[in-house]
Amino acid sequence: MDYLLDLGFNDNEIENLKSGFEPEVINMLLLFPKIVAVNYQILNEIGIKNIKEVFSKHIKMFLMNPDRFKAIFVKYDQADLIRCIEKNADIIEKL
Repeated sequence: MDYLLDLGFNDNEIENLKSGFEPEVINMLLLFPKIVAVNYQILNEIGIKNIKEVFSKHIKMFLMNPDRFKAIFVKYDQADLIRCIEKNADIIEKL
């Protein structure tokens, strides 16, 4: 999961992720690093500041097809979307 270093995670954060999720999820992160990275970049480009929190709490979402992942977010006003997600990262499940 070294690609997470390129996304801004440090070794400690990566270890916490590895220990906090089922082996199946970690295996998926290892199998599909490009999908995870693209989806992470989509949120980063939108301007989400608490992106690590969103990733840590909703890691399975980052395994979605990038086109479907992006479609979830582009239908909302970007300023409102950023404000809501930064206020409560769990709102992402309701989108």
